Amino acid sequence: MQAQVKGPQHKLPKESLRVQVIGDVIFDVVVLLIFAVLFGLDLYFDWPSWIGFVLLVLLIISIPFGFIGYFATVINHRNWRYDMDEEYVQLKQGAWFQKDQLIPVTKIQSVETKQGPLLRKYKLREVEIETMAGDYSIPGLPEKDAYALRNEIAAYAKAKEEDD
Repeated sequence: MQAQVKGPQHKLPKESLRVQVIGDVIFDVVVLLIFAVLFGLDLYFDWPSWIGFVLLVLLIISIPFGFIGYFATVINHRNWRYDMDEEYVQLKQGAWFQKDQLIPVTKIQSVETKQGPLLRKYKLREVEIETMAGDYSIPGLPEKDAYALRNEIAAYAKAKEEDD
């Protein structure tokens, strides 16, 4: 007889979306700066004209991908769910290509929280779960919730905690 597993209910906070969008914008600005440097080098070294043409085509193609990436980030954030009980950590993500993951608590080897500069600014943390099968993460949880989830997973898994 199969046991029914209720789907995950917890959503990521809105601040998490803000951090993801800011990360996307930073990436897009870096790409545009790289194009600016390449165009400058093209003018300075008087490269063959086909190189400038290829750079222009690549720039024109990359701009819509920046906007598509923004919308994909927003849609994926709306569809991200997580939950935890005594048996499983559940992760659900994706709008177009959905991924539902059940991580048995007994298979968890370690759990930790991470925080980069953008997450620190918004007082968020990422919870990373490691098993022999792979690594899983829950991005952008409020610090209090991230620590509580980490401690709960560690207690259920009887794993040793690593302080960050």
